[in-house]
Amino acid sequence: MSLLRLDDDTLLHVFGFLPIPSILFLRQACQRLQVISKQRIVWQQVCLDQVLQEGYPFSHRDSLAADAAVLEKLVLHALRLGSFWLSRSSEPRRPLEFQASSGTGVSHIRILPGYNGRYIATVYKGIWSMISCWDIGDLSAASGQIQPRKVADWCPKSTIFSGFVVNSDPDSEAALATAIQTGSGHRSIEILAIANREEKNAAFRSICNIATSFRPIALKGDLIAFSDDAYETVIMNWRQNTFALLKGSQQPMDEHFQYNRCLQVVFAYSSILVVRARSVELFPEPELRSAEGAYRTYEPLGFHTFGWIDGVSVNTQRDPVGSSDQGEVSLANAPLSILLRTESDDPWTSDVHRLEQFLLLPNPGFTQPAQCPDTKTSGGDSGYPCDSSPPPPIAPYLFPPVRAEHTSPAVRGFLRCTDIILGPRGTALWIQPRAARTAHLTGLDVHSSATQVPDSLNPDHIPPDDVPHALYALAPHPPQASGRAHDGHGAAADRSRTAECVCAAVFAGPLQRRHPGLQPHARRLWVQPQDNCNWTAFDYDEERGRVALGSSDGTVTVLDFV
Repeated sequence: MSLLRLDDDTLLHVFGFLPIPSILFLRQACQRLQVISKQRIVWQQVCLDQVLQEGYPFSHRDSLAADAAVLEKLVLHALRLGSFWLSRSSEPRRPLEFQASSGTGVSHIRILPGYNGRYIATVYKGIWSMISCWDIGDLSAASGQIQPRKVADWCPKSTIFSGFVVNSDPDSEAALATAIQTGSGHRSIEILAIANREEKNAAFRSICNIATSFRPIALKGDLIAFSDDAYETVIMNWRQNTFALLKGSQQPMDEHFQYNRCLQVVFAYSSILVVRARSVELFPEPELRSAEGAYRTYEPLGFHTFGWIDGVSVNTQRDPVGSSDQGEVSLANAPLSILLRTESDDPWTSDVHRLEQFLLLPNPGFTQPAQCPDTKTSGGDSGYPCDSSPPPPIAPYLFPPVRAEHTSPAVRGFLRCTDIILGPRGTALWIQPRAARTAHLTGLDVHSSATQVPDSLNPDHIPPDDVPHALYALAPHPPQASGRAHDGHGAAADRSRTAECVCAAVFAGPLQRRHPGLQPHARRLWVQPQDNCNWTAFDYDEERGRVALGSSDGTVTVLDFV
């Protein structure tokens, strides 16, 4: 029976279950099949069966208002991105590079949510600090080298920045927040918006100033979290000027010693997770009150310590299949995934550390809190606003965190950027340094003798077969020796073990659950191409497969996985 004898409704149903290559092939058969293959309902079904069910990274938000053509483009991008993570031989595309600053390094770099991944914010510190916003354009449609357009700068005179966060909600008026200190010693947090961003007169505009010495840690819509370096965190609605205080259980040994610096604040399900250098604490979702009245102080529902944390990333393991029609994923049954690298001051420990993953599992006994939470007021009133005391609060997550099954090794060494970024699907990126013992004395060619350290015993040796092809192009090749052809593999392997690398792996999450064969083996994606240069900041957008790297020489590198 010919397909053309089927009615349109039946054809739409059939096309929704076909592999994508078959859909694209049948599209070329005739005009009717071409029209059928371009219907939005076809790509909705394909998205569910071949993207979301496979756990591939996918931009739900972009797909909500997308027509059939845009949805098809998003689905094809997600499939290519999924293939990138399933294949260890996949390589990033050639990068976009541009100079964000001259003579000074990039201290922060962030891909602004929304804007189709085009906007990148950078911070550098010259005589005074400066925030810049760049439009890198559509890299997928570019046929040649793109020169990014600077959208706006913000550089108040006599001001130094000491903290920087971007808004995770792309629909919010606030784009970012930064902690500033003026020459007179005044400290505050400035919340900025980008006005007229599509025009030539675009500029940063201050929409709120918060007088505090705390650093901004997270910004989500109208909510901002800022913290000290000891045990206090403030949650504030900057638009309504309401806030609450989260007070940690550990008191500082010395208020001038930054021993418990706040690293991340996560707005989790009915709670807030505060991650510090020596502690992880879960607080109830606070009731925000006006600054003119008695604010509430909250104590932690759960506490755990991993020791010294060198780098950490926390994200919700969202199941893409459980998303709503509005693109939102329920957080009620989603565990919190914690990926961390611990720190050691012992010079005799092994150079090989581990990236360890822990899970905060949902508490099945948790119910929504009553109207009278177990809190205190700033006025010292220890009673509750209700007639009777409520029962002890129940945490929405189970403590302590549970160690995941798999870990990934990481080399110990000097790093200017200790960040780790874990995506909701379980993909993670980090910077791997040159090993701490690269210049061990016995490995140096001091006497040019046969007593050198063999490759099998050298902790920094990387077999040439393990060096991705993308690294060969970046490695500086020595001139060809007389009488023989040059083999670039040796130079690439040497370069990859003496320079920083961008590494990636797939940890426990939706993608690994759908593909159990995936193991968190570290993949070297890119090598620092410049001598005497370090990466100082980076950001990673899992849904778009995009990485932005800032270097100590002021260069910005943008990598796309597909």
